[in-house]
Amino acid sequence: MNHAIMGRGEASAGRRLGARALTLAFSLPLTGTVFAQAAGTPNATWLDTITVTGTRTETSVMNNPASVSVIGQAQLERQAPRSIADLVRDVPGVEVIDASAPGMQRLRIRGESSHRVTILVDGQEITDHSDYGTPILVDPANVERIDVIRGPASVLYGAKAIGGVVNIITKRGAPKPIQLEVGGTYYSGSRGWQGWTAVSGTVGDFDYRLSGSADRHHDRKVPMGLYTRTGYLDGSSYRDSDVSLHLGYAFGRNRNHSLALKAEQHNLSTDSWTDPAYLQAPIRDFGIDLPKRDLRKVGLYYDAKDLGPVVRKIHVDAYHQTVDRLFENRVEVQPTFFMNVKNTATSDDRNLNYGGSAQVDLALYPDHYTIAGVQYLMDDLDTRKNSITTTYRTIPFPATTVRANPTHTRASLETASIFAQDEWSFSQDFKLTAGLRYYHVRSNLDKTTNPALAGQSDSTTNRLVKSLGLTWSGLEHATLRALYSEGYTMPTLAQMYTDTTAGSGNLIRANPGLKPETSQNYELGARYQHAGVVLDVAAFYTRAKDYIGTAPCASAGTCPAGHAASDRTYINTDRADTHGFEMAAEYALPGTNFTPYVTGAWMQRKLKYATYSTTDSGVPALSGRLGVRYDTTLYGADLWADLFVRAATPVRQTSLDGATLTTERLPGWGTLNLAFGGTHGKARKVQVGVQFNNLLDKEYRSALDSLPGTGRSVEVTLRTTF
Repeated sequence: MNHAIMGRGEASAGRRLGARALTLAFSLPLTGTVFAQAAGTPNATWLDTITVTGTRTETSVMNNPASVSVIGQAQLERQAPRSIADLVRDVPGVEVIDASAPGMQRLRIRGESSHRVTILVDGQEITDHSDYGTPILVDPANVERIDVIRGPASVLYGAKAIGGVVNIITKRGAPKPIQLEVGGTYYSGSRGWQGWTAVSGTVGDFDYRLSGSADRHHDRKVPMGLYTRTGYLDGSSYRDSDVSLHLGYAFGRNRNHSLALKAEQHNLSTDSWTDPAYLQAPIRDFGIDLPKRDLRKVGLYYDAKDLGPVVRKIHVDAYHQTVDRLFENRVEVQPTFFMNVKNTATSDDRNLNYGGSAQVDLALYPDHYTIAGVQYLMDDLDTRKNSITTTYRTIPFPATTVRANPTHTRASLETASIFAQDEWSFSQDFKLTAGLRYYHVRSNLDKTTNPALAGQSDSTTNRLVKSLGLTWSGLEHATLRALYSEGYTMPTLAQMYTDTTAGSGNLIRANPGLKPETSQNYELGARYQHAGVVLDVAAFYTRAKDYIGTAPCASAGTCPAGHAASDRTYINTDRADTHGFEMAAEYALPGTNFTPYVTGAWMQRKLKYATYSTTDSGVPALSGRLGVRYDTTLYGADLWADLFVRAATPVRQTSLDGATLTTERLPGWGTLNLAFGGTHGKARKVQVGVQFNNLLDKEYRSALDSLPGTGRSVEVTLRTTF
């Protein structure tokens, strides 16, 4: 069999890892990455896991030129996550943030803001078009696995992937005709609960899955100190629900063609916490309400494989998605001792997305594996904003109320692109992966009542991005890799076409003339597995430019006449240089059931603004998880335990406030945690998990844009399959 037929020159990898290691079906956990083990492959590790996310082709983590981590099914079942973000918080270089809204967790990768991270569900992009980035609103109980790319991936995954990509793969039908799953979790830290159920199966050529979940969390329990005097964090409650459907059909002589329909509806309502340190003169009160964040999505998929010696695979998908958001911002300021000013601003938005992609895998020449594809995405934002300002003065002056003219804006962003990638195994141990993507982006202001934006014409942007990766497997039990990749992020529709009330009450004005943000990334890595040692390390350097920030209109010179000098506007002004080191490692102690492990990252990020630069970027220099895992079988039950510490060094963030540089600080932190559980019955039908969090009840806050962490608490999960 020549290399082209075998696919991407995997012959050397197959000799080293064994054929069975390349057909892994599920994974067992290490921690933030994955400890993978399949039936019949007791020596397999997470490095053997097959993923398509890093290259859009089936490649093991071991031989992937990108920084890839995989969260497998067994690891998902061992945890009791409130959200998908909780499942990936221990991946090196990944940080979970919630921007004061507990039900709206987002991800920051390698220090890059969450709006520079692409979130995919079954390969289809979820967009948000807000300054905060895309929250991950998918039922964790309906997830089969999660793949994470750390670092720019715009060649393969679209124009938002400067920081990285998170691909969430949802479950399909069970192998038998009917299977019922039921589970639930109790969270003492929020006096909350989560419950889910699903029915799934396969009948002939059809498979199906219908699932539903709901959860309710009250105010978070935190140690008394800087953030609370009662032991509970006001404004940290939330609730959500999810209903999902999968229908699949396999056909063809060898059942090598498949069609699938996936539909989901997710509803969220969340409170918002206010940092007491923010309530300083002249600000007396501040609050945010997010009573609605509802998502509806329908996706269609067609896949064909093993089509012949040249055309190896075909994939086509299309989807339609709407996100309805209702946002209320309240702020009260006291500019003088005899005057109070209260402002309430609301934003009622609908974000409509539809699009699709097509990809063909080709074996055109020996030792080459080529993919080519097209992608189309339409984002449409329809937003209505209202603002009411009431001024209270001392007697005898009456209160006055001013209602600003409501604004209605509708804008769209159309992205079309073509991409190609070739994997060339030019010698027994070397593989070169080269990719290109060409973007054509058109933005359009369809309607606005904002006179400052009236008459805006369409704008177009074209961009070519590149990537080049090299792997060498010439060392026994090891693979070395190098990667160059580029990132590309378009401004959001909100930044280009909508004015926003900031937390201070000032306006941030839209700027239709914004340019895309871009980045260049260089990294070196090594992976090793032998004699119980598993190691994955990477060093990286990323340079980004044209970051979108805000500046006073007076200094930026981009606000229309008549706007206040105190108003701010979006501009391309910032740059960032980021370098760091990431590691995931474990060692199965010989003759024991114990496996010590560590995952973590060291990172330094230098931000360069128009008038100053700083390394106080709000990102901890060191963060990670260190622990020891124990696995055994007793009386037919698989038992496990995990004692671990999560920790990070202090955080400093310097910003320009008027003409003064100010620095906010958070101390370093560490929590001691213990998790244990087991499975029992044929095919692990009954699963129980218990996790004690923050055993020493430490007060901590991981980031300036995150809520204080939960204090000493316990989570208990029970799930069963019939």
